[in-house]
Amino acid sequence: MRLGSMIFQEMKCIGGKMDNNRTTSVLCTNGILSKTLAAVRSLGSHGIRTVASEKNRFHPSGFSKHCARSLISPNPRKNPDLYLEWLVETIHRENCNVLFAMDDDTMDIAVNHRKELESICRVPVPSKESYIIAADKGKTIQLAQKANVPCPLTLEFDFQNGVNKANLFLRTFHMQYPLVIKPRHSSGSRGIRFVHNREQLLQTVKSIHLVYPNPIIQEYIPPGDKYDVCLCYDANHQLKASFIQKQIRNYPIGKGPSSVHESVKSSELLGYAVKLMENIPWYGVADIEFMIDPRDGQPKLMEINPRFWSSVHLSVRCGVDFPWILYQLALGNDIDPISDYVVGKRGRSLLPGDVLHFLSNPDRMQMDPKFWNTKIPDDIISWEDPLPTVGFLLYALRYGFNLNTWKFLIRR
Repeated sequence: MRLGSMIFQEMKCIGGKMDNNRTTSVLCTNGILSKTLAAVRSLGSHGIRTVASEKNRFHPSGFSKHCARSLISPNPRKNPDLYLEWLVETIHRENCNVLFAMDDDTMDIAVNHRKELESICRVPVPSKESYIIAADKGKTIQLAQKANVPCPLTLEFDFQNGVNKANLFLRTFHMQYPLVIKPRHSSGSRGIRFVHNREQLLQTVKSIHLVYPNPIIQEYIPPGDKYDVCLCYDANHQLKASFIQKQIRNYPIGKGPSSVHESVKSSELLGYAVKLMENIPWYGVADIEFMIDPRDGQPKLMEINPRFWSSVHLSVRCGVDFPWILYQLALGNDIDPISDYVVGKRGRSLLPGDVLHFLSNPDRMQMDPKFWNTKIPDDIISWEDPLPTVGFLLYALRYGFNLNTWKFLIRR
């Protein structure tokens, strides 16, 4: 398909103003996500013309007063080739000088076609080799072992010829149940399962393998406090910003993305995260997740999220403005490392994360902080920028009766 023949619907951003005098802009993908809204608000507040894109017309980022234009894109997961064509055309037409790929589907495309995209704009993403290691939970554990960073006991398998029952039982014979089965590639805890005996192990590995090939098997670590170490590196792989947050609540409960979070400091966690990332040349942002093992009090590496994390708003409010920092680094500007920030500040993702946590928590009335607490700043709801809430509600009305939407939100 020729780029000139492609026709996609576009709309001016509701709540945003088009400035024809600006000659450059940033394209932020995945406009439905609160982290994209955080990037739009950050860059727009610094006077950068910001364009947001999504598969549909209604999404929070496109309704922000800081969004200059909202575009409808092809589905990057279902049609990656078509999305790439649209991306190239859009970057040219909108005169974008920087691309922010905000989630896994668009990051995959940006990384795999980095050379082509860098010929027309700045793309602050790591090399394909580094990205593959960080995005693969099995390779991440290998990296942790090499860097001497504490991590769960992990087994990797190659089920190319099907799941071999004898080999599976032999290799897991020394491990104590329950065991954890994880996809090598997934986000938001999707595909993670817990098994309590050999029969469950065999059946679950077979079912997960059909959707997520060659899952890994890990020892079960009892629930403990979870932390995100958020980092940003320049093109020379130098650390330029760091921030740590503690996860207070999650959805799904105990294993999904955080719905309430708090800024903290920890030299131990930061040290482990930096030590880990020193073994892969990195450019851009990354979220390294740890959980404290209550059996020995040690932090254990859970995974690397090789992209922006869901709760970017909290770091911005605390003084580490990752979108603005990454934008400057993408332009080649040198900045002093940023590691000081406000500690003890909380943030919340009410829509839909904390609502779903509340509805699914049998102890919902004993939650701390209380669900009805209105003093915690929200990732979407804002008096200073109110229309993104309207965008989310319109999206909910449009897709709330779609069974696939609820499957995506609830099933993991």
